[in-house]
Amino acid sequence: MKWRYEAPAGTAEIILLPDGCALVFDGQVLGKYATAAKAAEELSNGTCHWPSAGDPTEMNIPKELAQWQRVL
Repeated sequence: MKWRYEAPAGTAEIILLPDGCALVFDGQVLGKYATAAKAAEELSNGTCHWPSAGDPTEMNIPKELAQWQRVL
């Protein structure tokens, strides 16, 4: 399972792994988190590794996972 958000600068994804979640932006892995909610929050407030597309706080990425599209 994963969650996806289409940001103006690219596609953000949170991919569920057996031991947590991977945060990915346009194929670039930005980090691994214990929960999907934490990954969304970290990307939204820019406290993760920044994607090559730039500052994620300027991309209007929602902090709340409920605003992301859930993909099975």
